[in-house]
Amino acid sequence: MLFLVELDHVKSGLLSPEAGQDFIEQVILPTLARAEQFIAEKKIVAGGPILGRIALRFIVEVESPQEVDQLVSSLPIWPLAESKVTPLVGFGDRRNSVQKLLKTLQTRTANSEE
Repeated sequence: MLFLVELDHVKSGLLSPEAGQDFIEQVILPTLARAEQFIAEKKIVAGGPILGRIALRFIVEVESPQEVDQLVSSLPIWPLAESKVTPLVGFGDRRNSVQKLLKTLQTRTANSEE
């Protein structure tokens, strides 16, 4: 199963240099390391950080919705971020569905012309 994951850090105002350093050391770097681990495990198949923002977009390939939930909630940024997870359908699967729909519509059209 494929899922698009979107994580956006919810800003809490300006940080002091010390707080900024803590945030980088305790949240950003561990989140990037965890994401790299998921890439190595082939769970994250595409994506990365968004340029100029504290945000991530990536596609995961997992066996179940529960697995994607565990993956997302294991990221250190997760408690501080708005998250959105969208299930995806493969292009081939969508093509098959649309072709079946087309056949159904063609049959209905042919039957209504008789």
